[in-house]
Amino acid sequence: MSEKNDNSDESRNAVRIPDSFTINYNIVTQKEYNKKASLYISRRTANRSAAISSDAQAFVFDWSHIEAEVDFDPVLVKILFYLDQKVDKVISNQEKILKKFDTVEEVQDKSEAAECIDISGSGVRMLVAEELKPGSLLELTIEPPINPPIQIILLGKLSRVCQSKDKENDGFEASITFTAVNEDDRENLIKYIFQRQRELISSRKKSEGLSASA
Repeated sequence: MSEKNDNSDESRNAVRIPDSFTINYNIVTQKEYNKKASLYISRRTANRSAAISSDAQAFVFDWSHIEAEVDFDPVLVKILFYLDQKVDKVISNQEKILKKFDTVEEVQDKSEAAECIDISGSGVRMLVAEELKPGSLLELTIEPPINPPIQIILLGKLSRVCQSKDKENDGFEASITFTAVNEDDRENLIKYIFQRQRELISSRKKSEGLSASA
């Protein structure tokens, strides 16, 4: 049963469609790859982004209402003051951690734009302006033209590169295998691929019907 499910997953991953939309990418070092891979596999892009949001605000304790009390307990005040200091330290440490995550997620700041040629759940072929080196590790930001929009950030390895076969496009065709992608992200991409495949089939049938009636 498990083997049957594995084969089914492989078949779904292998479905490839021609498509055209912008994909942002940047080359990463092996060290950067190793640092990001486990996070990219374990967390969906949406959850990953939520985890690194820097919306945390510093907590400031208001002492005015305590000082106004005539019979306040000085021991209680010391305890509250101690807790206030602890909270500040926690917030400070949290901000440091968030900054580290921000450096992990800096994708678009230094990314290059490529054009998708065809895509599947396991890889993508895209048109790039520069001749990339086979074996290079890349970080991809994939945003398929779908509503509601989705964003998938993953890691991949360049398996093949060649001069573009399209004479109108001066560039290189780069084939990338996805190597570090969250399975929920992959599933969202596969759903888009099947939806797009149905649209292409429907469009082709309409075109053939018009040709036959002409």
